[in-house]
Amino acid sequence: MTGIVALTILFCIYAAGELIAQKTKAVFSTVLGIAIILLAGFWSGVLPQTLIEDAQVSGFGNLIAGILVVSLGTTIDFPEIKRQWKVVVISLCCVIGSVAAIILLGKPIMGLDMAVAGAPIFAGGSAATLIMTTTLKEKGLELAGTFCIVLYVTQKFIGVPIASLFLRRTALRFREEPKLVAQYCEQTEQSAGQRKRGLLELPPLFARPSVYLAKLGIVAVIANYTAKLTNGAIHYFVLCLVMGALFFALGFLEKGILAKTQSSGLITFFVTILIFSNLATTTPGQVASVLVPLLAAALLGVAGTAVVGFVTGKLLNIPFGLAMSLGISCTFGFPTTMLIPQEVSEAIGRDEREKAAILNYLLPKMLTAGFVTVTIVSVLIAGFVVNML
Repeated sequence: MTGIVALTILFCIYAAGELIAQKTKAVFSTVLGIAIILLAGFWSGVLPQTLIEDAQVSGFGNLIAGILVVSLGTTIDFPEIKRQWKVVVISLCCVIGSVAAIILLGKPIMGLDMAVAGAPIFAGGSAATLIMTTTLKEKGLELAGTFCIVLYVTQKFIGVPIASLFLRRTALRFREEPKLVAQYCEQTEQSAGQRKRGLLELPPLFARPSVYLAKLGIVAVIANYTAKLTNGAIHYFVLCLVMGALFFALGFLEKGILAKTQSSGLITFFVTILIFSNLATTTPGQVASVLVPLLAAALLGVAGTAVVGFVTGKLLNIPFGLAMSLGISCTFGFPTTMLIPQEVSEAIGRDEREKAAILNYLLPKMLTAGFVTVTIVSVLIAGFVVNML
């Protein structure tokens, strides 16, 4: 198949995945829609197994992924993390608890490779999945790579019902506390104040899409050479995240810089399709063979989150339902961390005042939790556990 035809087919599949997510209000995520369409196409023979290779996605996707992770680093909001320190502690502990449960208790059930491969996927999103699938492919562990993809595209169905249930219970108790409702019914706007000029901040003349891309590339190069200095002990993507946060703090990178490049959609497309490159050689038998590890990872991950959430919630005086929701946010991340509180506030609030109070109480916590688990911790965990394979 010619390159332009293959690339166009992938564009259409990606667009269909986004439309599915939009129509189902993210119940069926974009990645789930893409995975189903690709699998159906490959298994039926409608799509050639060389589709992704013909579109030359792999080479460019691997190169551009670092730039995407660098941009993620610029979204780290340190002031908000400081304000929501209890949320950060609970989220962090819950993720560690779920990862420990999957690796330690899952090893006898699914084997070390499967347990190690699945743990960071349960703990986070696309960046962690990319780290694991890339490493597993290099090591020839194709079945474990298939397991990662299946877990990645289905884990939202594990976390969303749990979070929705517990947040509804939390909201019901919250609305019966008049003082809390009064406290949160008005959205408090905190002035950001005049931002100090960063040490490496460039003049307004350089505020151009081409310059934004160049700066992202420069930081990714620094992360690449830093990773080489560690002899691979610290994964390249981990350092991309760290360097993105560092150079944002220094003023060299702007917050959410990727959106300013006018190419964020294309970059996200290549990285997303890259994650599914293993699906071309995946058979129905392989998918069936990972169902037991999938179930084990799901049950152990949820159990680890529940145990740690109960303990940390007691210690920090946070209701168990809220603590559990914060911890399980790792399985879906943004924008679902925004959608669930909105849905809960609309369903539980009896008037506009209560709806606003519930939303103001839950939304910042869930957004912070999802950011900590998916954007930061999952990447760090993936970068660490790849050395165990």
